[in-house]
Amino acid sequence: MPSTVAHPLVLADRAWFDSLLCCYGEEERRLAAFSFIYHTIWQGLLAYEWLELDDHYYLLARDRGGTFLALPPLGPPPLERAIVRGFSLLEERNHSSAVSRIENVPEGLAAQCRSAGYRVTLKSRDYLYRRADLVGLRGDRYKGPRLSYNHCRKEAKPSFRPYRPDDREACLAVFCEWQAGIKPDGESDFSLLLAADAESAHGFVFSHSDELQVIGRVAEVGGRIAGYTFGYPQCARDGDNERIFCVLLEIADRRIKGLPQFMFRELCRELVEYDVINAMDDSELPGLRRAKAAYHPLRLVESYIVSPQHTER
Repeated sequence: MPSTVAHPLVLADRAWFDSLLCCYGEEERRLAAFSFIYHTIWQGLLAYEWLELDDHYYLLARDRGGTFLALPPLGPPPLERAIVRGFSLLEERNHSSAVSRIENVPEGLAAQCRSAGYRVTLKSRDYLYRRADLVGLRGDRYKGPRLSYNHCRKEAKPSFRPYRPDDREACLAVFCEWQAGIKPDGESDFSLLLAADAESAHGFVFSHSDELQVIGRVAEVGGRIAGYTFGYPQCARDGDNERIFCVLLEIADRRIKGLPQFMFRELCRELVEYDVINAMDDSELPGLRRAKAAYHPLRLVESYIVSPQHTER
C-alpha cells in the first residue's frame, strides 16, 4: 500500500504490517519489538503513523518531546539510504536533531550504523528461554522458581483459565492494586512512572484482545481474579524450526506468594507448539532483572538506539 502521506496506525493494519515483518531475518524477528501488537497497545501514550517512500516503510512515533522512528526502515536491504531518508523525515518534523532517533535496532544493523558514523547506544535486552526448561523447572538452578510455584499451588490453590471480555474490570482492579503496591525508590521513581505509562496499554489489551488475537489467561484465587497474563506468537523462527512466543503482560496480586511463577509456568505448559519464550526486557528494574535471571535465559537479545552523532539525548 504505497503512499507518501503519513497514516495513523490502526488495528486494521495488523495483517499487512506483520506480513512485512515476517520477511525479515532471524536476528530482527527474535526481538519482541518486531511485532504490530508491541507498538499498537501504546497508542494512549504515543501517536503512531506509517508512510512508504522508495520501497521502504517508516513507523513514526510521536510523544511530547517530538517524533522518532519506532523501528528501523522496513524494506529490502541495503538500508543505508533508507536510514538517511528516515533521519531527514525526522528532521522535517522535529526541526532539531535533539530527539531524532531510531529505536529497536537489532545488533547487526546497529554495528553497521556505528561504522557509518551514527551514535549507537544500548536500549534493552529481550530474555529468551527454552520453553521445555520453563515447564520442567528441573534441577538446582530452577530451585527458586520451583519452590515458589509449589508454595502457590499448595497454599493459594489457584485456577488458570482463558481471559474473557467480561474479565476486563476485574483485571483493571488487579492492575490498580498492583500499581498501588509499588514502592518509590526515593530518587527517580522510575518504576512508578513505568507503571503509570503501562495502565493504558493494559487497558487496550483487555478491550481489544479479540482483534489483537492475543492469548490471555487469568488466575483465580478464592473465586476472584488475582492475576493475568497475555502474549502473542512472534513472526519468527529461532534457527530453522523453533517458534517463538512473546509474553507481553503479566500482573499478579502481590499478596499471593508464588502467583507470578504459577502463571508463567502454566502458560508455558499450554504453549506446546512453541519452542522459545520471549519474556521481553527488564525495564532496567533490579527486581525484574533478578526475577528473569532466575529462569536462566537461553540468550539475551540486544536492541539499540541509533541517532545522529551530534545528538544529545
